[in-house]
Amino acid sequence: MAPMSHGAATLIDPAANARPAISREDALARLCASPAPEAVLFDLDGTLIDSVEDIHAAVRDLLAELGLPQCSRAQVATWVGNGARMLVERAMAGRFEGFAGLADARERHAAADAAMPRFRAIYQDVCVDHTMPLAGARDSLAAVQRLGLGVAIVTNKPVAPTERIVDALGWRPFVSVVIGGDTLASRKPDPAPLTEALRRLDARHAWMVGDSANDVGAARAASMPSIVVRGGYNHGRPVEDLDPAPDVIVDTLAEFPELLHACIARDGRASEERA
Repeated sequence: MAPMSHGAATLIDPAANARPAISREDALARLCASPAPEAVLFDLDGTLIDSVEDIHAAVRDLLAELGLPQCSRAQVATWVGNGARMLVERAMAGRFEGFAGLADARERHAAADAAMPRFRAIYQDVCVDHTMPLAGARDSLAAVQRLGLGVAIVTNKPVAPTERIVDALGWRPFVSVVIGGDTLASRKPDPAPLTEALRRLDARHAWMVGDSANDVGAARAASMPSIVVRGGYNHGRPVEDLDPAPDVIVDTLAEFPELLHACIARDGRASEERA
């Protein structure tokens, strides 16, 4: 599958309300101020892949079976990111807030819970029909592996479709660990999925690469640097408005290998000087 392009890196000062404020050299210095990464953790949807077409298809089929009004692809793009159960709730409610504040919320929640097995089955069947790698995704995974670092995908998507997508895109040789939204009791922005990925990789230090507030919040809570890809599924909001702000924003993952190599090289030189 040919990678899809979202579009030079915007470097962010986390203390300046996410406004572009620092030079590339300063951003590299900030990334390199943290311990050298032993692993890189990647979000999936909106970071490595464009998956909205297949997610929309699954939502559309579920709503049709339930006799509920349809939703647009654009709506689904703003609803993804908080796990499959929240996506189904938003789709059934027809709004981002889901059932919150509705008089019959209890009954609606029960209906959404009952619909989950069917949604999982539908999406598992279609999850690789139109899903495409984003620009630089494969090269970034390969670059991390070539450096001898651990590679994990840490996503709020359920594990089963995540594993199927990894296999369909030929990424299995690069990816050592997959943490999905149903792996643990908590999901991003809780740091637990990130720390579990580190445990499974036997790594102490990592970078988090994602596209949304969930990724940045989890990385901040886990005390690791975050790099955000522009144009992902940040609930329709610009990544420049993220609070907390990421350390670096890149237009596409095509820029990521150079950032990683530059920091690894800089850390190597510093180690030689200390020796």
